[in-house]
Amino acid sequence: MKTAREALAKTLKKNKVALVTGVYGDPCTALLDECAKQGLNVEISTEEKVAFAQALGASVAGLPSVVIVKQVGVNVLADPLVTAVTHGIGAGLLLIAGDDPGAAKSQNEQDSRWYAKLANIPVLTPPGPQYVSDAAIEGLQLSGTLGIPVMLQVTGRLLEGEGRLSEIPLTVEARFDRDRAWKNLILDRYKYYYQTIYPQLCELVEDSPLHRVPEDLTSAGALGEGIGVMACGVISCGFVSTLVTEKNHFALGYAHPLPERALVNFLKNLERVLVIEEIAPIVEESVNALVARHGLKTKVFGRLTGHLPRIGKLEAQHIAEAWGRAGGELYLDIPTQVSGGILDLPCGGFELLYEVLDEILPEGYLVAGDVGCSILHGYFPPQVIDTAYALGTSISTAVGMSLVGRKGVAIIGDTGFIHSGITGLLDAVEHKHNLLVIILYNRASAMTPGAQPVPGLGRVRALVEACGVDAIDEVQMEHVSRDELKALVERRLGERGVHVVLACARPKKLYE
Repeated sequence: MKTAREALAKTLKKNKVALVTGVYGDPCTALLDECAKQGLNVEISTEEKVAFAQALGASVAGLPSVVIVKQVGVNVLADPLVTAVTHGIGAGLLLIAGDDPGAAKSQNEQDSRWYAKLANIPVLTPPGPQYVSDAAIEGLQLSGTLGIPVMLQVTGRLLEGEGRLSEIPLTVEARFDRDRAWKNLILDRYKYYYQTIYPQLCELVEDSPLHRVPEDLTSAGALGEGIGVMACGVISCGFVSTLVTEKNHFALGYAHPLPERALVNFLKNLERVLVIEEIAPIVEESVNALVARHGLKTKVFGRLTGHLPRIGKLEAQHIAEAWGRAGGELYLDIPTQVSGGILDLPCGGFELLYEVLDEILPEGYLVAGDVGCSILHGYFPPQVIDTAYALGTSISTAVGMSLVGRKGVAIIGDTGFIHSGITGLLDAVEHKHNLLVIILYNRASAMTPGAQPVPGLGRVRALVEACGVDAIDEVQMEHVSRDELKALVERRLGERGVHVVLACARPKKLYE
């Protein structure tokens, strides 16, 4: 039995995808490792915008490429993603966005499909693990045909289910059309997109074999008379399609754009329809718009109406109970707990540092943490950090905190520093802020399974020096005493300037 993850990697290899770029982070870490295991050309990037730009270059040069990032990484690459749609690309470029329903291993619960709508690109939502590989090839074909990036939304459950290799060959050999961009001003590019590309996109999505349409509707034809009036039906997409037991079930292969003709033909015979999707009610909102635009009488239920939980991942029980719920208010009665495995993260070695900070800093002294190992000390004692907004933000956040007149304190992992924290440090030096930056230097992305290495981590000290900081102190956490560390931190807190402490340790999983 192959997992969908393994089948997907083998399918990409079989179809000679030239480049796979990405950034580690669940649920994409194992997929990136599987692609490397299958012999694909995999390059782990320092951050997601770099990964996407590299894939754009490969595409323009005529090489099919794939970018694999988790949902918060889509935030980072959104800038070139949105621009690439009107500027144009060359060979197929597939963006695989790994979402995390329930935020089990993420700083937020975010739906990447919003970015597909923002950029106006198609987003494939395979209705089960066995369709993932077919969806990837269809996405690459569609991308090369239309000259735009295409998104494939996946989740951990989707990738871990039983998959199969795609038998669909990647046949489109597309070339970058320079004239599409440079013979058009910006608004002319949009005119071309909406007049030429988008109508073609809608037709291709309408006819996609990835949609799982009820047999009665298929036999009637998408433009025919349809099926007889039924009390209820279900529309779903993604992994949760596998949880549906109702027979009158339209499982979408795309969440945007929707196959409008087929859906309207399905909806016009229904009194009620339940929309089942993770994470946001994106399809539910779109189905409501279809109902209104076509004057249908179907009542639409889902996450917006309180029939399904508004947050968290969906289970079969939620679907079974939905028909009997009164709805009316958002369904938020979802049990929450510390996500499994967070206490097992290989973030050890810095305990003394947090203890010293807790002892030295007066009550109410704000500390900017970063997305990474430091978040454990927002939840658990000693509760040293106060904020953790996004990867690489703590340095600039601490600069803002320093404006009250106290030295700003930032804790950041080496991965976060390489990812985007370095720009914050450059800015702090340039504007002569008063700041203490503590870099947790374990030379690995310790929040991901296996503590994978990240490009550039061996150059952290050189990069810090190049930023022009006032002083750098390197501390070996295995050997420094409490008194030595306390004296160092107190001294730097009492001096004005931009000071950096490299707190060196090793993640447990690398040596235990």
